[in-house]
Amino acid sequence: MKAVVLRSFGEAGNLKMETVPVPRPGRGEVLLKIHACGVCYHDVINRRGNLPRTHVPAILGHEAAGEVIEVGPDTPGWKTGDRAATLQRLSCGECALCKSGRNSLCKTDNRFFGEELQGGYAQFMVAPVAGLGRVPASLPWAEAATVCCTTGTAVHTLRTRGRVRAGETVLITGASGGVGLSSVQLAKVDGARVIAITSGEAKVQPLKEAGADEVIVSRGLDFAAEVRKRTKGQGVDLAVEIVGSATFDQTLKSMAPGGRVVVVGNLESGIVQVNPGLVIVKELEIIGAYATNQQELDEALRLTATGGVRQFVTDKVPLAEAARAHFRLENREVAGRLVLVPPEA
Repeated sequence: MKAVVLRSFGEAGNLKMETVPVPRPGRGEVLLKIHACGVCYHDVINRRGNLPRTHVPAILGHEAAGEVIEVGPDTPGWKTGDRAATLQRLSCGECALCKSGRNSLCKTDNRFFGEELQGGYAQFMVAPVAGLGRVPASLPWAEAATVCCTTGTAVHTLRTRGRVRAGETVLITGASGGVGLSSVQLAKVDGARVIAITSGEAKVQPLKEAGADEVIVSRGLDFAAEVRKRTKGQGVDLAVEIVGSATFDQTLKSMAPGGRVVVVGNLESGIVQVNPGLVIVKELEIIGAYATNQQELDEALRLTATGGVRQFVTDKVPLAEAARAHFRLENREVAGRLVLVPPEA
């Protein structure tokens, strides 16, 4: 089969198309014929070598959608022809954390597609069924591939971790990416006012189309004063921090008393300094958000299939152009999601 293989960490050009053996499914697994695989900034971080659980050679990609063409032994409930999309990571479903609904924190089986597991930058991939959701027949493949990591992450971040409420004001950094655009839409579905932060004028219109009430273009990422101005000095109730270290200080300064900051991204893998006094006097909550669970993926697929949340697929590109897709993402040329399409097998 054709696959894009990373044999050494570093620049985007290290992603190269190769011919490799087709994998075979084992117990509890299926073989998927991949129809589409989204390109996430997580993949960029992974390619650079900043995720310690990934070892080269590797096939990246955790936003895969495809058709089941072979079912492994002792894998009930799945058959050839089923449509499936991947979760980012697995969980065992049996440990205390899983049984309490905190599947993202499972340590018994926390494998991640594109890291310990082969990812979707390929014509075929083996997937444990514990890491799959069922794709409605009405969803195009390119949209189905992006649902978990965009809308599923938004559900986990805004609802599960952020506890968003109608009437609140929500700030979203890095809002023009796939997670950001889904978060904008979901916050509006849940009755919130949305202030979106982006770095370029070209990304304003997609954010407005997604439902953002206000868009702040901040090339220097010094947006806190403008946020406070637009909230009449009050600040925001909830922040979805997608950028991470580069914007974290400004986000904290944008918060209203009692505000919640949900950190779901750290694009440059940097560290930050926090003024404890600011957290104390405002009684701020700083909350981590890691990965979508099965129930959140099902809700994200439902929201997408019924039109509650739209997937912003910017471009569908051939699998062979994976390196170019990474370059475009790193250079902030993309609003929404790029999706790789493998050659017909």
